[in-house]
Amino acid sequence: MAHIGTSRRFTAAAACSLLLAGCVNFSALDNLADATPPADSRFAQALFQDDVFLAHSFGDVGQASYTAFDQEGSLSLAQVDSDVANLANAYAAKALQLSRGEDVDPEPSKDVASHALRDRLVRALTAGRDTFPRDAARAQADYDCWMLNGTVASQAPAAAQCRASLDVTLSRLENEVPAAAAPSAQPPATPAPASAPETPAAPAPATPAAATPGPQSSSSPTAPTYTVNFALNSTALTPRAMSVLQQAIADARAGGQPKIEVVGHTDTSGGEAYNKGLSLRRAAVVRDSLVRLGARREAIEIEGVGKTDLAVQTADGVREPRNRRSVITLEI
Repeated sequence: MAHIGTSRRFTAAAACSLLLAGCVNFSALDNLADATPPADSRFAQALFQDDVFLAHSFGDVGQASYTAFDQEGSLSLAQVDSDVANLANAYAAKALQLSRGEDVDPEPSKDVASHALRDRLVRALTAGRDTFPRDAARAQADYDCWMLNGTVASQAPAAAQCRASLDVTLSRLENEVPAAAAPSAQPPATPAPASAPETPAAPAPATPAAATPGPQSSSSPTAPTYTVNFALNSTALTPRAMSVLQQAIADARAGGQPKIEVVGHTDTSGGEAYNKGLSLRRAAVVRDSLVRLGARREAIEIEGVGKTDLAVQTADGVREPRNRRSVITLEI
């Protein structure tokens, strides 16, 4: 296949002129390879880490912003693709600014709704960035992702996911610093009752999942695990479940984007074949949510084991909520 012509390529010089004043020959993403985290602020260190992750989340589109998208030249960075390259370099530029010891403010708001959220964010950052630097950085990164990705049509789903993530991370930061808490913060979802059925014979409504907050104990300190528990026949994820996934992604970033394994489970009620499929769907929904949060799909392996490998040993046919779960393992 013929290579895309030079006139259709997004050049490094063009990226620099858009994002880094005075940059010559290299894009912000190129320069990011030599950048180091700031030394004097835990908040800036965490925000640097988040921005680096976001800069790399576009894969080859951002990494080769001045060459053809693929080796065969079947795609280019012209038109929409160049906008994606600009996004990658915009996050890289933020990380470079932080590495130089400069402050990086949240992106400007674009309407009344985003202005109100930005005001909440700034209040929470002022009150909590020194005490809760990691959570504060994540809230700002989610807001910036919502604003920046929302400017590119192809990234609208990612922007929406960042907006949903912001609801969790900003509320968490506000709850950690009560002086900054907003009245609109929502309480965590109530877990489904223990008597919810698993059998497909009488499917129940799609009740949202409950989740175990934070990393669970692991046999190896280098392989943290996280558990999301499901109710009924559901594969739905609530804000509480998303909070667990947020933590898993944050730890994945800190560990350098490791391989991620997701294993889905069911309880012992229902048939073997059905439960096998349900467990795989539970693993898949967790995988897809992790990808929307910034994980690389190729780094995630999923498996469904049905009603084997129970968290709580029961006889066959027992509806045990703690067995309805997906387990995430970070293999750092």
